[in-house]
Amino acid sequence: MMDTGTLRWKFDISAFRLIGRDLITDRVTALFELVKNCYDANANVVSVHFNNVSPDSKGVSSIVIDDDGYGMSFEDVRDKWMVIGTSSKRRNKISPSPYSRRCVGEKGIGRFAVDKLGDYITIKTKKKGEKQWLTVTIDWTKYEDQTMAEGEQDLLFTDVDNKFQYQSCDDDSISGTQITISHIREAWTKSDVERFLRESSRITSPYYPQIYPFLIQVYADEYGIDNETDRCLNIGEDKLATLSGHLSFTDAYQESFLFDEKSEKLVVQRVSLKSFGGIKMSLFYFDGNARKVYNRTYRYSHIDGIKIYRDGLITTPFAEAESEVDKQRDILGIEKNRWQDLFYKVSTREIIGFVEITKDGNPKIIDATNRQDFVDTPEYRELKNFILVQLDSISQYKRYLKKKEQNESSRRMEDVSAGVNEFVSEIDAAIKQQPQLEKVLSPLYIKATKVEGKLRKLQKAQSKEQTEFKHKENMYLSIMSMQEYAIQVTHAVRTSLARIERMTLYFYEFFPNPEDDELFKEYAKDIYEEMNTLNRVVDYMLSYSQSNLAFEDFDSKALFDSIVSGYKLKLASKGIKLECQFTNNLMIKCNKLFIKDILLNIIDNSIKALTNTELKIIKCTSFIERNNLVIEVSDTGIGIPKEKWDWVFGLYNTTTENMGGAGVGLYIVKSRVQALKGNVKVVDSEFGNIGTTIRVELPFKNKK
Repeated sequence: MMDTGTLRWKFDISAFRLIGRDLITDRVTALFELVKNCYDANANVVSVHFNNVSPDSKGVSSIVIDDDGYGMSFEDVRDKWMVIGTSSKRRNKISPSPYSRRCVGEKGIGRFAVDKLGDYITIKTKKKGEKQWLTVTIDWTKYEDQTMAEGEQDLLFTDVDNKFQYQSCDDDSISGTQITISHIREAWTKSDVERFLRESSRITSPYYPQIYPFLIQVYADEYGIDNETDRCLNIGEDKLATLSGHLSFTDAYQESFLFDEKSEKLVVQRVSLKSFGGIKMSLFYFDGNARKVYNRTYRYSHIDGIKIYRDGLITTPFAEAESEVDKQRDILGIEKNRWQDLFYKVSTREIIGFVEITKDGNPKIIDATNRQDFVDTPEYRELKNFILVQLDSISQYKRYLKKKEQNESSRRMEDVSAGVNEFVSEIDAAIKQQPQLEKVLSPLYIKATKVEGKLRKLQKAQSKEQTEFKHKENMYLSIMSMQEYAIQVTHAVRTSLARIERMTLYFYEFFPNPEDDELFKEYAKDIYEEMNTLNRVVDYMLSYSQSNLAFEDFDSKALFDSIVSGYKLKLASKGIKLECQFTNNLMIKCNKLFIKDILLNIIDNSIKALTNTELKIIKCTSFIERNNLVIEVSDTGIGIPKEKWDWVFGLYNTTTENMGGAGVGLYIVKSRVQALKGNVKVVDSEFGNIGTTIRVELPFKNKK
């Protein structure tokens, strides 16, 4: 036995998941990582093709990413692309001239995002001047099969062979790389593809000096999508914003926004440099009318908050209005910050912002390895706080505007009141000067004085209303109408008791009777189901009476994950596949119990709808859209006829009666949603011609 020696680490084959699908937990982030590699490769145009990705597609599904960059040689693939954590981009931080782009993929693991998307990968690449295409095939199922094999010697990740071959090319002047990911792990609906299209419009900053373009084209023939991503807002090119401003910095100071009431504009002031380093920032605020115009102008680009760009490229795809990705992640805490002042704090649905940082100038602002957040450093926390301070300048504008409107309203009221007073005085003077007119003018004088009195009362009421407005809480708007609630619950209890009474009476009068045994069994089952229905209604009533409708801060994804985790065994036993795409890092303030009731009852309804179907999928999604937290639950069940889309939310109305549906669950959903001043409806199914999609919209700011 040796007394001394050396040891080396080995890379077990199962570890590939840790840097693939387990690390990058959403599909759009995974796709973004591959598109970013095209940017580093000096590509001008990237085409993303979605083929046969719909839930009901019969062909082989694939996603193809095709770029016109400088391509890869065999040595590049062997020594760089297929080396985990390669340091090539850390050594060569700038792409080849004349593009000279700052490389963004420095960790060397972004390519494993392909594992999140599909089972098979084909890489076809060529450098300019070469006469052959190099094709490399990677079969992720081989890696997975090895991890699941029992009784065999463990293989290392580096022991699995991946095939390559060369194909002739007639044109040695072309270059580029094509990555084909086939046998897609999860279906992409039309809305999924459109969300990627919208997010792609933000991948490059419109303010970073790009000598050479970087365009993304998205194609999905089965959905009729053939679009180049929209160009978003540009300085000097778009005057749609209600309020806008731009910040820069020098070695001596950082610029910051301040709202100036005199000019009614954002002005720039100088502040000391911050620990995170100097940044540039462009900020655009849109009021209600401006938002409508913007949405008509930019079809695939939404008003969706502030994005952070490093050296011209988005740091994480945290667009605030989408459903998977990190869809709507409130990374900067903008929505959570609103609850300090719901009337005036700015929502991500009202602003577009671009924060420009650089790798060299802001080294402590670091992407998290999973690309879904930033590393929590003191510098990053200060950057978030600085951004929120800039938004306060818009809050000052909103507060100023409200005060201005109130003052103008009061002034108009005073002008009217003064006019009436003057009119009364003139009548009084006329009567005194010419007493013979008293009989004619007296009725007019009386009416005018009454109007004068009413105006004084109206002024007082207006003043009182303005005072009360400052103290109102949106939570009050969440209280349900107790009268309607009591009527509905009473109806539910009475209906169930009547059914139970009728069947129990039959038992009392005719039991036992061997000839009616089957009927007795059926009645016994029905009584049991009615008791369950009654218990649910009573539990619903008790949960309401015991809850004070207090809002609390909580992580929406953590709550949703805890809810769906309780269904895993039940769904597995029924052969139902559950797909979840919940917004990451979104802290919301809401009634937690109500949110739980909503999701539980919709999922229960979907399970019933899947009882007799072959394709069994439930998809749960959450994202932010405009001013709402949107929850969508889709299934491949029996579906709901369009004429019953509204009817199905009524008490005891159900399309799943044969599967055990009692018509209570969706009524509870509607009641809870209405209590939160939201909206719930059945919409076109994400799965096409099969199944149902129920969409819940809950406002961050409850509206009157």
